[in-house]
Amino acid sequence: MTYLEIVSSERGLLVLLVEDTIDTLEAFSHFLRATGFRVETATDGRQAVEKARALRPDVVVMDLALPELDGWEATHQIKSDPATRNVPVIAFTGHAFQQSKEAARQAGCEAFLTKPLDPALMVAEIHRVVELARQTRALAHSTPRYELLLYVSAGSGPSLAARQIVENLLSEFDSSQVRLEVREVSADLPKVEADRIGFTPTLLVIREGETPERITGDLGDPDNVGRRLRGVGLPKRRPGD
Repeated sequence: MTYLEIVSSERGLLVLLVEDTIDTLEAFSHFLRATGFRVETATDGRQAVEKARALRPDVVVMDLALPELDGWEATHQIKSDPATRNVPVIAFTGHAFQQSKEAARQAGCEAFLTKPLDPALMVAEIHRVVELARQTRALAHSTPRYELLLYVSAGSGPSLAARQIVENLLSEFDSSQVRLEVREVSADLPKVEADRIGFTPTLLVIREGETPERITGDLGDPDNVGRRLRGVGLPKRRPGD
């Protein structure tokens, strides 16, 4: 992709530029605006967190050595907030040491740029992380989600055994896509739900947008339960997760 293509494709994106050195802030703000970005600025980490929450930018370019709240902690707070955790953050710093890069990665930064820097390289890196974030969101929206509903009776030996078996088997599957909910059958359970269960323990698999599927056979048999769960297509945990 050429430089002009990068500029064109990113036109209109909102960049939150965080930098406490005013000359650097003004120079990069001017360059980014000239290439078509919308730019908001912050001069300390606390302000960066507040603006990220209020503005929901497409990307944050974060200096690390900041007053009030340093860039590592500001990034950590942005990534810990459900409202902003998917906003990509690029570390932008004069600290070129490997430990600084590792600390930035652990805080949640998707990229690391070292000053002094050609502004065109910042544009290219903004393009890369924004596109990666778009692809990640698209994958999340297109990937089916699964919910396991396990209905149990209080104090029941078979119910307790089934719960332990299902919880142990969950380690095989992708926890970002498979969720277990255990519901205790009681008089408060809606009749339509109680009629669907019939008896306990009962295990249902619900794939987003589809009719619940009952896991049949002996729920006290780990081999049977594991085989049935794999058979309905629950996504496996990836190596290293």
